[in-house]
Amino acid sequence: MNELKIIAEINEEIKRIIDLAEDISLTATNAILIARQAGSNAVGFSVVARELRMFSDKIATAMQELSQLIYQQVSITATKRNRLRSVLKLNQASAHHELAQTRLASACVRSQSEVDEMERVISNILKSLQIAMKRTVKQCASGMVIARSAGIESAHGGEMTLALRQVAQSVENVVNNIAIRIKKLGIQLTEVTA
Repeated sequence: MNELKIIAEINEEIKRIIDLAEDISLTATNAILIARQAGSNAVGFSVVARELRMFSDKIATAMQELSQLIYQQVSITATKRNRLRSVLKLNQASAHHELAQTRLASACVRSQSEVDEMERVISNILKSLQIAMKRTVKQCASGMVIARSAGIESAHGGEMTLALRQVAQSVENVVNNIAIRIKKLGIQLTEVTA
């Protein structure tokens, strides 16, 4: 599969994860309102719901960071490819003309130096992508714990127990979906950065 198609799929996956994070935030807000109706019995659920909102913000921020890093990587890679084509053309032009060899030699060296610098930048971006993905996977694991805690806390909701349990189950399903998508995203990033 070509690199641009993979990158387009990655960007679509990032958008879907951001949408899911927004769903969690809205559901958590709804859960806070339900917990208020349940009264003092559901204070723990309300706390967990606030944690879920923070989790959703962190995931959305992480996805935006990944998107920016991917954009930088694509941009630098495209510039590097253009520079490599220029070096190749300069080398081909200088191979046919002895006078051109001396004049174009310094341009070739400069262009190659620029390509080497771009390689260093790309390497740093790829390292940043790997670090960001590891951090996102950890955040997702934390989100799973929080979602399970919501399920536990829903048992203390008094008259609202059923509604809180449904909200907790919904959130857990969405967090599971995010975890699956982040795993898929990690695989796609490995394909594009390999």
